[in-house]
Amino acid sequence: MTEKKEFRTQLNDIEIREDEENGRVITGYPIVFNKPSENLGGFIEYVDPGALKNVSMENVYLIYGHEFNNVLARKDAGTLELSIDKTGLLFKATLPNTTLANDVLENIRVGNIQGMSFGFTVADESWEYGEKGNPDVRLVKQIDELFEITLTPIPAYKDTTVAIARRDAMRKQMSLRSRFKMGLELARAKEKMNGN
Repeated sequence: MTEKKEFRTQLNDIEIREDEENGRVITGYPIVFNKPSENLGGFIEYVDPGALKNVSMENVYLIYGHEFNNVLARKDAGTLELSIDKTGLLFKATLPNTTLANDVLENIRVGNIQGMSFGFTVADESWEYGEKGNPDVRLVKQIDELFEITLTPIPAYKDTTVAIARRDAMRKQMSLRSRFKMGLELARAKEKMNGN
């Protein structure tokens, strides 16, 4: 099965460093560990502190609005720095003197852009299925690929049908596993009863 790209958007503090590079340096956390997302259409998501372990950050872009034509900085160009700390993934970017970057900086200054987002694929996850109307809980244990971090004016998590479809497929798979396991246990019990 090929991994599907997923996107998450969250309200986050984006800081402009006025004392560096004439106010063209911005910082923030696009990924925060152990914090619940909003309800993403029937489930709540957490990112494990180990989810970025061994993930290559060499080809990550900082873009605007999930549009790769709106590049603001990139790791391999030296204009984007990424580091992992106990809070999450911290970025520091020096924005170019372009029309897009100037507009983005002004929108951050006046508060129009308050959200950070990230695009990723998942290598490992676990689910706790909610009961009695409670949402399911997804734990992203390992990110496979992180390909973008994004500045966005959307200040809340986006509902992603990709993650919902994965959850439902996993739930069916768990059900099949449970039935298979019960069938094996039943067959073993019958063997014992027959003296085998």
